[in-house]
Amino acid sequence: MTTKDSQFAKGDTLTLTIDALATGGKALTRLDCMVIFMDRGLPGQTVEVKITKKKKRFAEAVLTKVITDAPDQISPRCAHFGVCGGCLWQNMEYSKQLAWKKRFVSDSLSRIAGAQDLEINDPIPSPETFYYRNKMEFAFGDRRGDITVGLRRYGTHNVVDLQECYLQTERTIEIIDLVREFVNATPALTAYDANSRRGYLRFLVIRETKHTNQCMVQVITAKDTTNNDQQHRAIRQLGQLLQERMNVTTFIHSLRTHTTQVAYGEKTYVVLGQKSLTEVLNFEKDMPSLSLSSHADGFFQVNTNAAARLYETAVEMAELTGTEKIWDLYCGVGGIALTAAPRAADVFGMEITEQAIASAKENATINGIENVRFVSGDVRSALTNEPSMPDVVFVDPPRSGMNPEVVDLIMEQTPKRIIYVSCDPATQARDIAVLGNQYTVTTVQPVDMFPQTAHIENIIRLDLKAE
Repeated sequence: MTTKDSQFAKGDTLTLTIDALATGGKALTRLDCMVIFMDRGLPGQTVEVKITKKKKRFAEAVLTKVITDAPDQISPRCAHFGVCGGCLWQNMEYSKQLAWKKRFVSDSLSRIAGAQDLEINDPIPSPETFYYRNKMEFAFGDRRGDITVGLRRYGTHNVVDLQECYLQTERTIEIIDLVREFVNATPALTAYDANSRRGYLRFLVIRETKHTNQCMVQVITAKDTTNNDQQHRAIRQLGQLLQERMNVTTFIHSLRTHTTQVAYGEKTYVVLGQKSLTEVLNFEKDMPSLSLSSHADGFFQVNTNAAARLYETAVEMAELTGTEKIWDLYCGVGGIALTAAPRAADVFGMEITEQAIASAKENATINGIENVRFVSGDVRSALTNEPSMPDVVFVDPPRSGMNPEVVDLIMEQTPKRIIYVSCDPATQARDIAVLGNQYTVTTVQPVDMFPQTAHIENIIRLDLKAE
């Protein structure tokens, strides 16, 4: 069936030319009055797709073959590109990546928030477009009896046995190579299979600092089912080997019994080194450097140098004078709160994770900042019980956005300014639609934290409307 045929059904194969990209990175084209969304691809490519869903006004498809490249397509750097699900835009020039991300922000605010004719600033580019990540999560797999280590194959749960990767550092692949060699030479070790729920090795998490030369390796496993804890003892030996040969400063072994495939352990043991890493954020503007400590399971922006741009931009957009009382909701380990503190009178940070709040308090001490308070717990409860009245509120919620009750509680406090940081323009726009009843969007500033992917961080400033 060709693009001239409008009567197609689920399961049909079509040949299409991609017209544009949708928020989140899906490709799309229009066939008569029908929009067809494809799971990937670039504008200008002629592709073969298989229809997986058809509704009244749109259809969904998976790309099965690229027939003709896009006119401005570039050669991807990584040999695993197209197979690995780690990054989908290595074949797009970086300036065009930024242009599409700006369009995603604009489309979300227009379509979801109803905010028309907003001026969207050009995205602040990442200082590095490769080797920028400070953390990556890898999975263990099995290929005909050999244990593989890598990222998920695109669209599946199978593991691509990585031989190269340009997202974290060159040392990352060296660590993966050493881990792969060790686990395959140790008979007691097996890869976990999610279908049978058998096996031992589940995830390998590598964290590195950009400015303090620290490296944390975390191996997440299932329970040891061998006699005399042979598997657990082998993991401790792996940690010692990594310390000796790769200068790993912290090695952690975590146990995960839940069957959900998430790189998080219910129990965590520090086998070697310190329990946390400390990174330094160097700001471009007139701000002192900030040291931030984070535990193994604590949240920290994965792009260290871009995080510095993000935090300083958010604080600058707030136009603080030194007299403001600030709330920082979903504060994590305190990055924004501690960046803003030297320019404010009082800062109150809230986060649901106790470990993150412990890190935030530690970070305040490390940096000698005294005008901050951090509280752990559900943000809704914390706001209800908080007596202070904020002048400025920073929010940096998870990808799902803010709970509607939190949005209502913020508006009840009527801060004069809200700085909303988000990694998902769509859920951010949903919340902006509600906040727009009392606030006016005055600045929209995307910040690229994730080169080679369709993800974009976005900062929006909202000012309280006049009575």
